[in-house]
Amino acid sequence: MILRRWSVALASAAIAGVMLAGCAADTEPELQGPVTLTYWDFLDPSQDNPRSNALKENIANFEAANPDINIDLSVVSLGDMLSRLPQAAAAGQAPDVFKMFTPQVPQMAAAGAYSPLPEASSEITDWLRPTDTLVGPDGQQVAVPYEYRTCALYYNQKILDQIGATAPTTYDEVVDVAAKASAAGFTGFGTGFSDTDNSAIISTLFDCFMSQVDQDIWNEDGEADFATKKGEEFGNFLADLRDAGALAGSVVSDTYSTVTDGLANGTVAMAVLGSERVVTLGGQNPDVSWTSLPMASTGDDTGSTFGWTLGIGTGSKNVDAAWKFIEYMTGPEAGAVMATGGEVPTRAAAYDEEFFSTPEADVVNSVAEYVESKSEPHIYADNWVSLATALSQAGQQLVLNGLSGSEFISVAQDAANQ
Repeated sequence: MILRRWSVALASAAIAGVMLAGCAADTEPELQGPVTLTYWDFLDPSQDNPRSNALKENIANFEAANPDINIDLSVVSLGDMLSRLPQAAAAGQAPDVFKMFTPQVPQMAAAGAYSPLPEASSEITDWLRPTDTLVGPDGQQVAVPYEYRTCALYYNQKILDQIGATAPTTYDEVVDVAAKASAAGFTGFGTGFSDTDNSAIISTLFDCFMSQVDQDIWNEDGEADFATKKGEEFGNFLADLRDAGALAGSVVSDTYSTVTDGLANGTVAMAVLGSERVVTLGGQNPDVSWTSLPMASTGDDTGSTFGWTLGIGTGSKNVDAAWKFIEYMTGPEAGAVMATGGEVPTRAAAYDEEFFSTPEADVVNSVAEYVESKSEPHIYADNWVSLATALSQAGQQLVLNGLSGSEFISVAQDAANQ
């Protein structure tokens, strides 16, 4: 079913892959003998959670199938990776392979952190989304998608039952339900304006909201350009939540993790988070359900497609081995294991694996269908972190200084362009 629905995207991806492969740079000859690949990932395989367990299993399976290639994994947070990768690349010490969040790929490519993918990458033509957005300044492809996700509305059904509400279907309804939940002693809507984790939660919500209202974030010159009537609706939504008393008292310092923890422990009534949390949150708290994004008054409920990617570090002496690892980690066998942690595989062949026909795969199959039907990919400029920081700073002013929705969006745009 998924394969049939995404056939148009597959054709586009195949064309893009062939075109980009023709631009790929020649790589140095492989070193002979056993190879140790340095790999940076934000997930810690020693942690006992579904996604970490899946990563640990996939690395072990790859090493067992490729006894001459060892994986030396370093756990590096996204924030540290963004600061360390350009320095490591400049010093000739970039990792052979690293995982990077889609919005930051252009930024890291502009910083010289990537090697172009080898010609062998053109042999994969079953990506479920076009890969032509994952390129460097010269147009050469530098990364491939590792997993897909989009935004979803999470809500605590027990809290909603307590206040006599149903899951909201518009942003105006979100404000109303959040106000009732707050009056009952809960955080009505969870979000955060901290910039300590790259402003992940507010920038994720912003990214999907702008897709919903069909508002471009940047102009042709790469400058932030979203302070429009459509963009103001996002600011007005946040201002309405504030005025309704529906935000947490700690919203200026809250992060993606604190909001997720609040949903898990039953103190947060609703939040917009990435769809990769469906399996984890459902396992932590059976009262937490999820649904599509609320409708925007000037748009629809279709958010943006994003996720994590894999690429080869600049100057790698083990390009062929690095690509072999990336090919495996995005392939069918690894995709089936990865899906047990709730992540959506990026290649059509993965869904032919037996796991996806079992009851255990029902949830991840539903998430995959949701990502396919309710999100669209778009191109990011190379200043996503600056934009995300600008959003968090404007959000702090919204709460502390009483900015209006239109003032919030203008302040964020101006800060992003400084």
